[in-house]
Amino acid sequence: MKKLILLTITIFAFTFSNNTNAQMLEGGSIGGGAQFNTLFYGLSAKYNITDVHNAQFIVGGANYGYSSNYSSFTATGRYLYNFLFLDGINLKTYGFGQLGYWSVKFDSTGNKYSSVAFGVGGGGEYSFEGLEQLGLNAEVGYGTGGSFGYYSSYRKAFVGIGVHYYFSF
Repeated sequence: MKKLILLTITIFAFTFSNNTNAQMLEGGSIGGGAQFNTLFYGLSAKYNITDVHNAQFIVGGANYGYSSNYSSFTATGRYLYNFLFLDGINLKTYGFGQLGYWSVKFDSTGNKYSSVAFGVGGGGEYSFEGLEQLGLNAEVGYGTGGSFGYYSSYRKAFVGIGVHYYFSF
């Protein structure tokens, strides 16, 4: 599965671009957008501390798989390390570690549970030729954390996508 995702990203990048767009890599640039994966989703803010070190904060909900009578909240911080910016195809690859606070409240019982979540992963972010401020990312990883009473614990591999628009200051 991981090889298929990486191959898809590589083919996509080679097909659609041949110029280097460094907007999404520049130190000091800020990106705003959304991040979605099989564990959680939400609004996302990225800050490129340098061209190698990035921080990301995601606030939203979780995909716990319960019926519709629950509400959830997640606040997740990430550190991203850019391994490689593939010259000529507008693709940066990265690894990340994440730490977050996740909670769930069951409307039918009123029970509320919270937990610390953490995970690791990697991915790639592509910037479009002619619109280098826009980045589209795909990632895979493994997330784990505590449990929510007798309902469930979460520990699984995940795949995700995101889109961010970058501003330079």
